[in-house]
Amino acid sequence: MEAPECPVCLQSFDGESTVPRVLACGHTACEECLTNLPKKFPNTIRCPACTVLVKFPPQGPSALPKNIDLLRLFPSISQIKLEPGRNCKKAVEFVTRSWSDDFYATWKDRILVHDAVSVEIRESESNDFSSSSRLCGSLRDDLKVSLLRVASFEHDDCDSVLKYSYVQRMMSCLWGMREEERDELDAIISVKQRGVSIVFGLWGDLKNGVLYLVGEKLTGLLLEEFDSLTEDYTSRLAIIGMQICEALLNLHKEGLITGCLSVSCVKFDEYENAYVDLIELIETGRNMYQIIAEETRSLRKPVGASEMGLILVGLQRKGIFISSEVLFELLKERNMLIKTASSKSLVSYNSDVWPVCFLVLKLRLGKRFTEELIESVNSVDAKGCEEGIEDLLVLYTGITEKVSLESELQGKFKTMVEILRQCCCLNPQARPVLTDLWKCIRELVVKPRFNSMSGLHKTISGKRKEFCLAQSELCRRVEVESKELDEELPGMKTGVEAEEGKVDIDFARRLSEGKVKSKDMRGHQDSVTGLAVGGGFLFSSSYDRTIHIWSLKDFSHVHTFKGHQDKVMALIHIEGTEPVCVSGDGGGGIFVWSTTFPLKEQPLRKWYEPKDWRYTGIHALAYSEYGHVYTGSGDNTIKAWSLQDGSLVCTMSGHKSVVSTLVVVNGVLYSGSWDGTVRLWSLSDHNLLTVLGEETPGIVRSILSLAADDQTLVAAYQNGDIQIWRDDTLMKSMQIQSGAILTITVNGKWLFTGGWDKTINVQGNLGRLKRNIQDFTSMNYWVVRDYYRLVESVNSLEPQIQSLSDEQLKAKTAEFRERLARGESLADVQAEAFAVVREAAKRTIGMRHFDVQIIGGGVLHDGSIAEMKTGEGKTLVSTLAAYLNALTGEGVHVVTVNDYLAQRDAEWMGRVHRFLGLSVGLIQRGMKAEERKFNYSSDITYTNNSELGFDYLRDNLTSNREQLVMRWPKPFHFAIVDEVDSVLIDEGRNPLLISGEANENAARYPVAAKVAELLVKDSHYKVELKENSVELTEEGISLAEMALETSDLWDENDPWARFVMNALKAKEFYKRDVQYIVRDGKALIINELTGRVEDKRRWSEGVHQAVEAKEGLEIQADSIVVAQITYQSLFKLYPKLSGMTGTAKTEEKEFLKMFQIPVIEVPTNLSNIRIDLPIQAFATARGKWEHVRREVEDMFGQGRPVLVGTTSVENSEYLSELLKEWGIPHNVLNARPKYAAREADFIAQAGRKYAITISTNMAGRGTDIILGGNPKMLAREIIEDSILSYLTSEVLADNIDDNELSQKVLSKIKVGPSSLALLARASLMAKYVGKSESKSWTRKKAKSVVTESLEKSQTMDPMKLQNLVNEQSEMYPLGPAIALAYLSVLKDCEAHCLHEGSEVKRLGGLHVIGTSLHESRRIDNQLRGRAGRQGDPGSTRFMISLQDEMFQKFNFDTEWAVRLISKITNDEDLPIEGDTIVKQLLALQINAEKYFFGIRKSLVEFDEVLEVQRKHVYDLRQLLLTGENESCSQHIFQYMQAVVDEIVVGNSNPQKHPRYWSLAKLLKEFMAISGNLLDESFSGITEETLLQSLEMHERSSIDMEDLYLPHLPKPPNAFRGIRRKNSSLRRWLDICSDNLTGSGRYRTSINLLRKFLGDYLIASYLNVVQESGFDDGYIKEIERAVLLKTLDCYWRDHLVNMNKLSSAVNVRSFAHRNPLEEYKIDGCRFFISMLSATRRLTVESILQYWSSPMESQELFIS
Repeated sequence: MEAPECPVCLQSFDGESTVPRVLACGHTACEECLTNLPKKFPNTIRCPACTVLVKFPPQGPSALPKNIDLLRLFPSISQIKLEPGRNCKKAVEFVTRSWSDDFYATWKDRILVHDAVSVEIRESESNDFSSSSRLCGSLRDDLKVSLLRVASFEHDDCDSVLKYSYVQRMMSCLWGMREEERDELDAIISVKQRGVSIVFGLWGDLKNGVLYLVGEKLTGLLLEEFDSLTEDYTSRLAIIGMQICEALLNLHKEGLITGCLSVSCVKFDEYENAYVDLIELIETGRNMYQIIAEETRSLRKPVGASEMGLILVGLQRKGIFISSEVLFELLKERNMLIKTASSKSLVSYNSDVWPVCFLVLKLRLGKRFTEELIESVNSVDAKGCEEGIEDLLVLYTGITEKVSLESELQGKFKTMVEILRQCCCLNPQARPVLTDLWKCIRELVVKPRFNSMSGLHKTISGKRKEFCLAQSELCRRVEVESKELDEELPGMKTGVEAEEGKVDIDFARRLSEGKVKSKDMRGHQDSVTGLAVGGGFLFSSSYDRTIHIWSLKDFSHVHTFKGHQDKVMALIHIEGTEPVCVSGDGGGGIFVWSTTFPLKEQPLRKWYEPKDWRYTGIHALAYSEYGHVYTGSGDNTIKAWSLQDGSLVCTMSGHKSVVSTLVVVNGVLYSGSWDGTVRLWSLSDHNLLTVLGEETPGIVRSILSLAADDQTLVAAYQNGDIQIWRDDTLMKSMQIQSGAILTITVNGKWLFTGGWDKTINVQGNLGRLKRNIQDFTSMNYWVVRDYYRLVESVNSLEPQIQSLSDEQLKAKTAEFRERLARGESLADVQAEAFAVVREAAKRTIGMRHFDVQIIGGGVLHDGSIAEMKTGEGKTLVSTLAAYLNALTGEGVHVVTVNDYLAQRDAEWMGRVHRFLGLSVGLIQRGMKAEERKFNYSSDITYTNNSELGFDYLRDNLTSNREQLVMRWPKPFHFAIVDEVDSVLIDEGRNPLLISGEANENAARYPVAAKVAELLVKDSHYKVELKENSVELTEEGISLAEMALETSDLWDENDPWARFVMNALKAKEFYKRDVQYIVRDGKALIINELTGRVEDKRRWSEGVHQAVEAKEGLEIQADSIVVAQITYQSLFKLYPKLSGMTGTAKTEEKEFLKMFQIPVIEVPTNLSNIRIDLPIQAFATARGKWEHVRREVEDMFGQGRPVLVGTTSVENSEYLSELLKEWGIPHNVLNARPKYAAREADFIAQAGRKYAITISTNMAGRGTDIILGGNPKMLAREIIEDSILSYLTSEVLADNIDDNELSQKVLSKIKVGPSSLALLARASLMAKYVGKSESKSWTRKKAKSVVTESLEKSQTMDPMKLQNLVNEQSEMYPLGPAIALAYLSVLKDCEAHCLHEGSEVKRLGGLHVIGTSLHESRRIDNQLRGRAGRQGDPGSTRFMISLQDEMFQKFNFDTEWAVRLISKITNDEDLPIEGDTIVKQLLALQINAEKYFFGIRKSLVEFDEVLEVQRKHVYDLRQLLLTGENESCSQHIFQYMQAVVDEIVVGNSNPQKHPRYWSLAKLLKEFMAISGNLLDESFSGITEETLLQSLEMHERSSIDMEDLYLPHLPKPPNAFRGIRRKNSSLRRWLDICSDNLTGSGRYRTSINLLRKFLGDYLIASYLNVVQESGFDDGYIKEIERAVLLKTLDCYWRDHLVNMNKLSSAVNVRSFAHRNPLEEYKIDGCRFFISMLSATRRLTVESILQYWSSPMESQELFIS
């Protein structure tokens, strides 16, 4: 760890000369810097770290407190050596933080300390780069180095009191360099390849102000050694040539192309190995640029043959060999070469073949080679080829033809002649590659046994940008420095620099410093108002009503346009077939002038704007590609005119003042006004797009000028301010000039402004704005920033909370609850509650919440999803929100993805909650209802998602309130869902189902399986992998019907189609060891997300039975859906829901759309330094697995731990067999029992050195892989190995071959003597306990004893444990003995893991290999997240093949990729890392994501229909179960009245006389529902009697309190008492007010009949119940039982019907009907019918029971 530094002088704190003092803001600086910092206000100082004004004591910095924590953190800090010469009187060295933190972190380690280099020989004292100033010196260890000048900075000013530090000067120098130069320096310093000299870094000469590149200095090459061609020298020359080729190939891996070479670039070490010297390469490039510059300086035309000859001669004399394409590119940049079609050869890696070829010839032929080359050039006839580039190329390449190759290169060299000639080919692509040249040279020494180069043909990484060193900015430095000597005017650029959008940065710097030459052009008689450039002319307008035209060649005056009657206000030039100049004046005149020669005196056309007394003329002009001229006018409008005829196209209004400036960019017109706003208009329809600058309506600043590019808009104001917008969002506002800014221009990274203060201001580095503001433009940034206020509040309370005792801390819970009861909200106590939880966690589990974890807790409390990266402590974060929300007493659910995590979190985090006085519950599979009810009643309940869902469904199936386990009537309050994306998205496609059994079809499944074996894919049936569906063809149907001896597979009486379809699905889609495994005669499902076996889960709709039939297993009972719910619907029941995960941002839109829950990215506590390597694509699966094996082997050789993620059990075991063949020890973790039982052990070892783990998705969730190993798990393993064998005779049957494990290569944990003694004592006690129990314990019970002991070690003090052991020594205290041994072993394991973890980090950390893309990028990111936890190093790589399941499943077209790979390489097993293929494959993955999102969306939309119905039914059930007894009676009465209403309304018509009603049917249905209850009273009632009664009531009055109809029996007198009378009257009011009857003359008759029959039925029921003599409790239980049984019966049938409906409505899409709408309509109809049938069956059942109680056993048979 580096020692802390003062942020001002960058000196390390030592407590003596550099004393750390703490300011009021919390930051630290040294005493000396604080003394010398400027103090603008009395007794205040501006903190150098945060720039906040803080109080400063008048006594000086000595009165400020020392930062003792820093000094204590580094006890040896006093031994740190200070910079030479530093003392108390030294001038303060300031560091101005103009650069970013990332920039500082990148370059700090690349700068050598000032005293690291000592200069010995100064080869040149010149400070001019053109002299190639070079230094030689040595490092501290006497290592010789070479120094190359790369930049300059300001010299030391000895008289200055405040001076910059050495590091600051270096940083400022680097910051001022071009970004391209810095990138090149970074690439050169980063090169660490064999055969290339080392570049140590950068060093600054403070005396002369020069920045040097420091590199290794090696011995040069002596050409005289090769003059005599002996066998030894031939071999040596060949070896040198091979080593040069190898060095250049290694440079290619780093993305570096040399482009040119010289003999001086080849150096030797002490073992005579040849090296390529990077310092010499740059020096060679500079010499090359100098030669080219000298030969072309005086030229004013393209290079001809004679000039080319001079250049070539100059290069040859310097011994520089440059490839043809590089030379011509350099000449084209200088505009010295005509660009033709034949000169488009691009610089590539093959450009290095040319100079290597010439260098080898130079080494062999020596001086004669140079002499012959020069003679060859001089002998070429220059006539006729002055400008033809083809002739120049022939001139350049023809020199090799005239060299005496045949005569000199005899013997072994003769074989090289042909390939050397090929190397001089004009086309770089036609030249041999460098590896071919290497092989040819190698044949001079030895005949090869193999045809490939080891390690030199690897795929060149695409991560680093490629660049040619010969064309680099570092080599151009010779030109940059010499530009100041040129007499050319600034801004006159040629070649590439003259391209549009480019700015000469050196010109900008010299312009801002006043170091450029200028020329005044005088001619106007008044102020100049506008400038325009075009056609080789400069146009200037003025208040003097004229327009002057100036030549850009010599800046002479050419012509004057006259004709304006008012002062000219604006001017533009328009290029085109007929270039014109357009001017506008203060009188509204618009003049169009031709700018083609000869220039005319009169305008081509002119027109005038209409004006009134307010009009102030035209202030701005612009032109668009649509042929419109736009004018900004004094009447506050913008007008569009046709350039052809001057007609007015349209007028755009909206500004409240003069339109002062106009700009057109990318189809948008920007208009600025004196009202201070900028408006954006569409050029296509001239509609307003948006308005900028209205945020401060009370402040009006006139806009005088605008400048814009593709993304940025800059507005200049009258007070000297500028504002910068990006994507219509204000990014920055600042004042750059003291007066009005009249004109502004944006060009690249530079902003030029000019105004009243007569200066041109240049603002540099504007391009950095985009990189720095991206974070600020995201909503997430501002949300997280707001949470830091909560962090500050919690931190401010921490000292107060720390001072509390344990009892006082526990009492805080009761205090919070009292405050909430008094009316305070959770927000009022949030900060203090979080501070209490932080302190409690620190005291109980030794973990303190980081600030970012406080933010995570706030996000959870606010009902959002907190995205926290792996290892950031999500489990600890949940304690904050869980505790705060549990204070209300309504219960909090913490939901995990499995039982293991729920139990772990309840035990681990539960200690915090229990310490604070909250109750903690745990729900696990297999618990009884009583246990579940107790745990759900706790303040905080830990459970997994499936148990929670099934408990909710079971509670809504129970018929007894005592069997309810959740908190009814409000079971849901607040939930924290861990891995929320897995629960709500990954498992969102699979609804939770509770099924009943039906056995009648079990015999059909084996028969259907046999038929499926007969059918052939693509012939008898078609498979759709994407939809998981099969379709029988006509041939398949015929064959199946023949085999089954049936005439119709879809026959309702003999249905076989469903069974055959399921058998085919089991055959095609459900693969053994992929979707399921077979264990103990059962087919067990493998969860595709976690890789774990789910033994309680079964596929529905007969699929599971089909799989059992395929495997020949016993067919389990078929299932019928009894209850179902999706996780989306389940968690929508929570009033407040939050979640945690490491990967949710990619699914944020889905969370917002489906659940209205935002995703907040919580910052990491430490930066993520994981390296995600490029994805490798393979054409075949064979090639992919072979490269996975090689990469595992490579990492194993380094000692790095590796986690290989596979998608199935089958793939994991295939790779395991592959590694076994190569003898690579490893662990396998998949769903097989023998592996799954040791999951915890494998994960504990997965981060250790040499550990190789092959895993399905089991290792993806809830478990961190700790580098060096998990000490707690390892200590537990040691304890169990020592203890369990004495406690139980049961042996773990894992059947794992020891050779298969990586144990033999893992370092053995050294257990200390004290630990061994405690282990021996614990083992002895275990032995005695085992004997006393006769080893009758099961292994599970023995492990539970060990677990309890380990928990005791975490909760009890070691002294108490020791006392227990001593006091109970005669009773064999096994638990305390195990606890003490565990604590001691744990210390040994922690030390071992810490040491091994450091080694693993040094090696690079955990390496994760993904073997295929998943159906979602999020799941891939989960696998990547296993590496690089909590700032650890790590790396990941995905290897995919085009034969992977995902591409096959979705029928993705990958043939194009196969063809592309075959073009790139002949070996289909080689990987491809190109962006083209990988991006296309990732796009296919995104398509898969969209497909599954559509499925989930459809499921949610369909389930929303069922959700409303479910809520109605479940609310009714809970009301019946938990409500008062009287509520059941009221429901019975309502049902009776509703059934009567349906009978009466269904057989009557309010518009017809009763004689036309179906009275007979009405009486029959009424008698049917009453059973035997009304046989006596209604037995004599006929249709005529009822008709007479209805006719008579119309002529008589009715008493509603004692209602009866004439000739009909009078109802029993059961409505006694006020409550029953009120109930009867309320039913009458409901009958009169509803619309069930409809309108008509006889509406009243129908309503009276409804009321009479309803009263009679209810009164008869009450009467028979009263006469039965049973007590009210029994009666109410019968009513409740009848209501629940009938409701459940019809609800179950309704679910079956709705599931069938959801499948059936899809067919209706063929009729152009929306399936969802059809599902809603029919589902609503089904539900209404279900409720009606429920009511009728309830009434019939309850009346049947009381009419014949002895038959009550048959009540629910139906």
